[in-house]
Amino acid sequence: MLLVPFVLVAYGVLYALAYSIPPLPESWQRPLQEALSRDSLDSWLEREEDIAIDRLLDNVAPGGRNVRDAAPGTVIASPSRHHPNYYYQWVRDAAITTSTLVDLYAEDPYSFLSSDLVPILDAYTVLQYKLQHSNNPSGSFDDLSGLGEPKFEADGSPFTGSWGRPQRDGPALRALTLISYLKAYNETHSSLWDSDFGDEWFRPLYDADMPADSIIKADLEYVSHYWNASGFDLWEEVEGLHFFTAMVQARALREGAKLAALFEDPGAAAWYALQARKLEEELLPKFWSERNGHLVETLDSPRGGLDCGLLLGALHGTERNSTATERFAPYSDEVLVSLLALARDQRYRFPINSAPSDSSNAESEFSLLQGTGVGRYPEDVYDGYGTSPRGGNPWFLCTSSVAETLFRTVEHAVAVEQLPISSRGMPFWDALMENSSTSLEPGRTYKPTDPEFDEVMARLRRAGDAFLVVVKKHTDAEGRLSEQFDRWNGYERGAEDLTWSYGAFLQAVRARQRL
Repeated sequence: MLLVPFVLVAYGVLYALAYSIPPLPESWQRPLQEALSRDSLDSWLEREEDIAIDRLLDNVAPGGRNVRDAAPGTVIASPSRHHPNYYYQWVRDAAITTSTLVDLYAEDPYSFLSSDLVPILDAYTVLQYKLQHSNNPSGSFDDLSGLGEPKFEADGSPFTGSWGRPQRDGPALRALTLISYLKAYNETHSSLWDSDFGDEWFRPLYDADMPADSIIKADLEYVSHYWNASGFDLWEEVEGLHFFTAMVQARALREGAKLAALFEDPGAAAWYALQARKLEEELLPKFWSERNGHLVETLDSPRGGLDCGLLLGALHGTERNSTATERFAPYSDEVLVSLLALARDQRYRFPINSAPSDSSNAESEFSLLQGTGVGRYPEDVYDGYGTSPRGGNPWFLCTSSVAETLFRTVEHAVAVEQLPISSRGMPFWDALMENSSTSLEPGRTYKPTDPEFDEVMARLRRAGDAFLVVVKKHTDAEGRLSEQFDRWNGYERGAEDLTWSYGAFLQAVRARQRL
């Protein structure tokens, strides 16, 4: 009988206390909200990382549940077989995905995961030899022209339908992936270079005496002879010379020269290094547009030049964890101002990005770096199933790549212990420091001992997190990532379980973890 009055009295006391306690000062509220939000993002990223690895491996043979009829070593773009049909292996997509698997292997070669990865990586290597030597619509192995073939059937046979070919980024990316695997494997097998077993293991990858049987050397020969030839872009729509392709080609030639020297192939090492210098000096500078104030993806294209391929080229065309300053790296002024221009366009192009903001100044430049769904390029009309007059949509892989670019900018600045600010990069830095009492001065280099350095690093991290929050917002309840999310309602559309969506997400998360 006394229970009800007691509860009422207790409730009254709590009610009175709630209204008698003053609210937290506003200066405390934002850090608290950010901490709570960060914890929520951290826990989601931890769960989604495991989901992404599993879903990615579902699309890889052997072992993947979505590729039981595929040749061992196959990486399909998506299990979707109709509307749209992505059940093929693209040389580019497969190399990028396999590179992610190599990174997972290199992090802990003795883990249970790595024990599952080694058979996959070995099968991928064997299959690439078969693909290289197949006669296909792009050509044959005799003159290496067949290496420009962009995609194959899941059973390893050539795709013979009409397509945008050749595409010249695949051989470069495949060479980079296999070079990375060679390095990672050697780190856990110290006698690899000297033992008979090691000789037999790496001989199919690089053999100076048998170039026709050397997968990496064949790809490097293709890149070194065809880097200045026209081809189709990574979206398979425009023919010409492309930033993404040129960036991965230059990196492949640089790393190929080092590998050739290691394998006592001095003539090839000198040739690859020479072609890398020519590409970097004669072609790459042409992609900067002083008139536009940003890089352009394709030379002499009717498009404006803004493209997610600019970020992807910077990410895949330069080394991670490098303290060397590389042209058009993710942290370069040219890439950062291009990122800002693309984010600005996509922020207002897609209605889903125009939802009410928590920011008191939703129209500020910094709001563009507080989370925006990013698509391929402004003129895109592919909606995931066909062309649409309303235009394209944001892509998961592009949105994740923005986050990775920002995280790698922090990573490099911390590694080299300096942040140089130039007039070319000022539009980006001004946007990043919007609503801050701190302003950055062009021509000055900030050190970790400067208070500005810490604030910039914190803002870059927060901006990177904001783009991952966008990915989180549009991921379905099971953690699955399709190709795109709708520009109006944010729901997933296009090819389901896109392998590259998972790979790009994992690369962004790992860049975040390295910080």
